Amino acid sequence: MLPKLTNPMKYIFGILFLFTAFLTSCTMDTVDEQANKNELDIQNYIKQRNLMMQKSADGLYYQLNTTGSTGKLKNLGDLVTFHYKITLLDGTIVDSTSRAKNINRSSVWGLSKSIFTLPLSLLKEGESGVFLLPSALGFGGTSYGNIPAFSVLKLELSIEAVRNEAEQIALIQKTYGIVNPEKTSSGLLFSKIVDNPSGALISADAPVLVNYIGRLPYSYMHADASGSYVYNAIFGSGTFGTPTVPFILSNNNLIAGFTEALKKMRVGEKAAVIIPYSLGYGTAGNDAIPGYSPLYFEITTVAP
Repeated sequence: MLPKLTNPMKYIFGILFLFTAFLTSCTMDTVDEQANKNELDIQNYIKQRNLMMQKSADGLYYQLNTTGSTGKLKNLGDLVTFHYKITLLDGTIVDSTSRAKNINRSSVWGLSKSIFTLPLSLLKEGESGVFLLPSALGFGGTSYGNIPAFSVLKLELSIEAVRNEAEQIALIQKTYGIVNPEKTSSGLLFSKIVDNPSGALISADAPVLVNYIGRLPYSYMHADASGSYVYNAIFGSGTFGTPTVPFILSNNNLIAGFTEALKKMRVGEKAAVIIPYSLGYGTAGNDAIPGYSPLYFEITTVAP
């Protein structure tokens, strides 16, 4: 006769606990086995190619080339522009930028982490390196695109530029030909492209249509309004207001730099405006704009 269970639920939970512990143990065994396999694959790769690589405390293998280094370090909020090529150890190309097409990658330093963060931390401006990332530093047990689960990644990486905010603003001026703009006491840079002295000033309650194009200091790959992927600096464009419901400044909560720029304009004018991040989206940013980002706008005001 089977023994009577005085607490059936306790028995069931005990079975579930043992089953969960068994699955966890199996998962840990798999991860440990893959880590050991990654290490063996990396060691064989280094030996076969007579490479001289160092190993970081995180398990990253690397070989640096400091030729051309400016010695410039990265600080929180700096814009880091770099080129890279990612392959599997068998040579399969996973992803890359393109020097021939002038397609690079830029990111604001210190705001987020990716597979590039640790390798970039070992490089200064002008330096390059080759890095071998075990799967624990890559995509782990998740397959991603043409990357199988638990893959070792080879990353060839070079930092082209490290720019603080002032250098980013200077780059915007050079890129878009903004010469001798007015600089306000707040730090806003303002330049008229089209002047209309007879137009009405943009006041708090004056109805107007506002067309704009907003750009970051760098280009990036993203989907445009049609859904096609493009590589450019535009993060947004559009119109504030309609002929039937025109834009009224006092009814809108715009970033401080955009509001200040509008107050310097008349209906029928166009202006180039560079907004420092303190007058934009600050250090936090938003979904489309990273923190610490100065912004470039072309703004046109039209009578409704």
